[in-house]
Amino acid sequence: MEIKTKTQTVRWIEFDGIKFYPDKKGHWLGNRKDTKKPVRLHTYVWEFYNGPVPKGFHVHHKDHNPDNNEIENLELIEKSAHLSYHGNLQDKDWARRNLSENARPAASEWHKSAEGRAWHSANAKACASKIFGEKVVKVCQCCGKEYETPRVKSQASRFCSESCKAQWRRDAGIDNIQYPCEVCGTPIWTNKYAKKRFCSDECRKKHNRQRWDRILEERRNAKNVVGNS
Repeated sequence: MEIKTKTQTVRWIEFDGIKFYPDKKGHWLGNRKDTKKPVRLHTYVWEFYNGPVPKGFHVHHKDHNPDNNEIENLELIEKSAHLSYHGNLQDKDWARRNLSENARPAASEWHKSAEGRAWHSANAKACASKIFGEKVVKVCQCCGKEYETPRVKSQASRFCSESCKAQWRRDAGIDNIQYPCEVCGTPIWTNKYAKKRFCSDECRKKHNRQRWDRILEERRNAKNVVGNS
């Protein structure tokens, strides 16, 4: 419930004939009927249904929402465990806020600064020197020559050059595929990167003759069309 005064809007909740007002920590505070001592709403609700809170225990909101003071949302927790639990939550919340509001903006500005750029440059060179500077000697699996390679790449390195790597793959037939000759249909095994289209010179020559025959036929037809017009 809310009531408006000349200066501000006052919020309050009534339970068991007692009016509870929000305190600085977000909980609802009122005065007991008998002793007039201050009591928070969630504690009063628990005692209303279950009796006095045992010594050494606190009433805890299960969903962490101090506005939800239904009895189903309240439970008893030992005082030490309750304080430790909320202390950890506050530490995490503070760490998140500090990271978002202070650490990240400051880090972003430093990385953009001349000092930050210089540090990154020097660190990159140091890392590259450490990773790629040390080399080992290996033997090429294609030509048999010795060659140097960075230690970080040594396990995957098997050839002294891309030419030797390609030659080894050709010799091993790793990239070979089978497809039919474009003229006679005979199956051809060849490297998939090669441009071989025919099984023999005879088929290649036959294809070229057929191609030229088609070209000549098209030219004759074109001349006949022009002459008839």
